[in-house]
Amino acid sequence: MATLLLIRHGQASYGQADYDRLSQQGEEQARALGRYLADAKLDAIYAGPLRRQVQTATLAREAAGGSLPEAITLPELSEYPAFEMLQHFVPKLIAENAEFAAITSAPTPRLLDRAFHTILAKWSRDEWAFDGVERVDSFVTRVRGGLDRVLRAASSGARIAAVTSAGPIGVAVGLTFGIPAERMVRTSIVIRNASITELRFRSEGFDWQPDQLSLVTFNQTSHLPATLQTER
Repeated sequence: MATLLLIRHGQASYGQADYDRLSQQGEEQARALGRYLADAKLDAIYAGPLRRQVQTATLAREAAGGSLPEAITLPELSEYPAFEMLQHFVPKLIAENAEFAAITSAPTPRLLDRAFHTILAKWSRDEWAFDGVERVDSFVTRVRGGLDRVLRAASSGARIAAVTSAGPIGVAVGLTFGIPAERMVRTSIVIRNASITELRFRSEGFDWQPDQLSLVTFNQTSHLPATLQTER
């Protein structure tokens, strides 16, 4: 059996114009992650292409004192198109529900959260689509393709890690249990920053079948002190 550690990036700069970078707390989470993984004897690390994903892998490696391999960028591990969804679907949301009209004039964190989760739910059910915005089935197919390459290339007994985002981790967990895309996205909502989800799998002849892989731990954050445990 081989092991895959699915790691969510550290806290991004939520509410800032440049969201795709780690906050100060996110940087500390990444360093704590690196110290934890220093003795994990990982054979390979993959990271999505987003800045927050790459920063997490880089800072973790630095904190581990060089005992971690350099991350290999895997574009398929990028997150679902959250900003594109907001850009194209907020006008539709407001048109259908006047409660969200204040988003354009007096947005609050709570209102923005409600709006995003409403949009995300409709996108995950493929109820809302826009030309040029990745659809949920395409997102799942993309992530699955990247994970397929990683898992099938692993040797027996290999220990690998993938630094990604909540969405792809939700897809991986969903593929493990064969749940619909909507539930994969719903699962991703609870995944914490810098958390670790562990899968074990048969590397030889791997396929997404129940006898080929198992979920060992989900959303584990015991490597982070209480002050560094965040969901957003």
